[in-house]
Amino acid sequence: MNPREFRVPRGVAAAVLVLSGCAAGAACGSGDGASGSAASSDAPAAGETSAVADAPAAPIDACTLIDADQVATLLGAPVEGRPTGTDPDMPGCIWENPQTYESVSVEIGKPDTAINGTLPPPEPGFADPTTPGPDGMRFLGSGSVEFAAAKRSNTVQVAVLSMLAEEADHAAVDLARQISSQLNG
Repeated sequence: MNPREFRVPRGVAAAVLVLSGCAAGAACGSGDGASGSAASSDAPAAGETSAVADAPAAPIDACTLIDADQVATLLGAPVEGRPTGTDPDMPGCIWENPQTYESVSVEIGKPDTAINGTLPPPEPGFADPTTPGPDGMRFLGSGSVEFAAAKRSNTVQVAVLSMLAEEADHAAVDLARQISSQLNG
């Protein structure tokens, strides 16, 4: 089989990853009413100011969360990451080897989608497409893992054809742990 034969399944896997992330985001967004009331009780009273409440969160550059040497090792060649998406609150990055179409991608979720370092449960009424992983992570498919860091539900995917499913899962978990330590650091 040549690498081009795998483009459709990988595209399907990427679509599942995106849809899973969207479903997780929707599940988290549905509880806004309760978290909104809690946040309003923590707001400063009239006339008071709070530096913490007024300080915006530092932007996250998803393309700096994985070392270039690690990407080169996984993809078999040095590849520059390119940002995905346009929402600065939900940055992403993809590194793709144009010769093999293999890739590594990171998506940082919306703020407050994984409060207390815990991923949200699946949306009620929808099937759960995930399987449990280590450290509270969830596998979304071969080489794709969802993890909590910085009060966000995040994903990382390692789509490398030469890796067995278990190897890709381990690589994704290792990257998720590295990203978590940086975001939580």
